[in-house]
Amino acid sequence: MRKKLFIILLIAAALLTACGYVVVEDSDKVTIGSAFGLSAMAEEEKRVSMNTECELPDEQAESDSGASSPFELKSGMRGEEVKALQKLLKAYGFMHGKSDGIFGSQTEKGVINAQTYKEKIDQEEAEMERRERIEKLNMLRKKVINNLSALSIENDSSASVQEADFSMVRISSEKEEERTETNTQAGVCDEKLLLYLKHDFVRYVEPLKKGSKGMDVKRLQTRLYETNYLPGGIDGQFGNDTFLAVKYFQRLNGLKETGIADEKTQLLLFSEEMKKAEKPIYEYKVEISISKQKVYVYKWHYGSYSKLVKTMTCTTGAIDTPTPLGTFKMGGPCGRWYYFKKFDCWAQYASRIVGGILFHSVIYSEKDVSTLRQGTVSALGSRASHGCVRLSVENAQWIYTNIPAGTTCRVYN
Repeated sequence: MRKKLFIILLIAAALLTACGYVVVEDSDKVTIGSAFGLSAMAEEEKRVSMNTECELPDEQAESDSGASSPFELKSGMRGEEVKALQKLLKAYGFMHGKSDGIFGSQTEKGVINAQTYKEKIDQEEAEMERRERIEKLNMLRKKVINNLSALSIENDSSASVQEADFSMVRISSEKEEERTETNTQAGVCDEKLLLYLKHDFVRYVEPLKKGSKGMDVKRLQTRLYETNYLPGGIDGQFGNDTFLAVKYFQRLNGLKETGIADEKTQLLLFSEEMKKAEKPIYEYKVEISISKQKVYVYKWHYGSYSKLVKTMTCTTGAIDTPTPLGTFKMGGPCGRWYYFKKFDCWAQYASRIVGGILFHSVIYSEKDVSTLRQGTVSALGSRASHGCVRLSVENAQWIYTNIPAGTTCRVYN
């Protein structure tokens, strides 16, 4: 019986030592640790570990002595290594901008984002490992106790195993604290971070959808913005704009349009195989309805000019001098004040639609705001011009300021 007990205790001691735990000895009790000298083993292990850590290879010793500098990419540096870093930061949604090989403020911000993300992931993994170790230890503890309870053990004056103290403590806590310490400088990419981005970065963690928030959402939004799917709003909050941007990405990349950034969506988005969205040359498209006497301005929105941003009341050409129908490329601004020689009158903020057909303000007798012809103001909303499209001064100014040459203008009944 004692031989069988001895074998069980020996196995338990070996398992507990392998788990990185020892049994705390109680002066009033004889424990498993004292029975097999685990405390002494732990001290010896710690001593050997400390001695081993002090014996550095020649190359490492030279590095620590300052003979060679550690690998770093930081502000002000240039070259192909910086360019490669920028591509990685952009691919994983940590920065947007050009991969120009110049380590500037955008790259520094991207490195800080990557460092913060890596630190978060490392902490989560460490906590998960800690919980798993505790769970394994508790299972082992229960197994040992159950095995001991199953045996009929005679009382011994020198050792009362039935009263043994099974309290467990970590012997590796000091080493773990050393491992979590880091000398990383914010915004400086060291070798560890670069290797993490090159080989160890996990592109997918969990599905992201409406209501999701946090660093992974911010990475998602940054990548969508960088590839022309999201017009803006990088805030770490998965709202309607992000939902539409994800659907737009899925549509152009042959995925099911759900608006949910699932595993397939994220793996493709954070890869070189993804298809970038077309970035429009012109932000707006202008349409003129003759029947409604309205001008509509649409903004590029998730793949088309579908977002109505301005509606203006206008005056188009009279029945006998109509505004021409069709789709035209506008000529852009052509005069803060514009003189119509044939009609001896003036207008503000003229922009060319096609040929002699312009957008412009209501009419003035002279190049003077005090000479405004009130009749042209009253005529807004009806057909009364010689073909041009009259607008209020405010609306004419907006067209003049925001609609460049080349912008599409469609005129229809």
